[in-house]
Amino acid sequence: MLNNEKGQAFVEAAILFPIMIMIFAALVLLSIYLPTRSALQRATQHAAAAIAAAESDTWLFFDESTMSFFWETNKANLENVYVALFSGMDIQGIGENIVTETERGNLSMKAGTLTVNSDVFDRVLYKEVIITAEREFAIPIDLSFISFPQTISITATSIAVIQNGGEFVRNVDMAIDFVKYVTEKFGLTDLTDNISSAVERVRSLLRW
Repeated sequence: MLNNEKGQAFVEAAILFPIMIMIFAALVLLSIYLPTRSALQRATQHAAAAIAAAESDTWLFFDESTMSFFWETNKANLENVYVALFSGMDIQGIGENIVTETERGNLSMKAGTLTVNSDVFDRVLYKEVIITAEREFAIPIDLSFISFPQTISITATSIAVIQNGGEFVRNVDMAIDFVKYVTEKFGLTDLTDNISSAVERVRSLLRW
């Protein structure tokens, strides 16, 4: 019986078959994850750039009907800055539309729920648009025997800075005035003078 090799192939298959299944499952998941992640990243970048262009004080705009950028050549067609200040724009709706339409043109898995969050954050000296897209879909292979989740969420985030020269200058002036106020209120004149002199010494050394 010790020299009997019957059934050896079945034993080897029983050992290797689960490993081969896991490798195959990993390849399938990568083939789903990477294109979907790339498509979401491209869609969020497109949406962030489009909203930032619309909110900026340039003549560059985004046409949602053609999903492309264009330069406005007629000054009369520019929106009044004061009207835009109080009316605003539907950031959430525009972000969802651009992400959905952009991702639709990519060769990636579209099954599952797509969630898009669009926000504009004021960073005092500048504003930035943050677009986050999350797609959740079911795993096509049942890997519950290794406690693998039945669904996977893929998230992509993109950021674009709003180009607004006038607002930047205003915010810099406001920041300078705030620093002066804090310096005078808490008696930090000596501290700021010491910092200024230290910075000047470093600059002189670098010039030397």
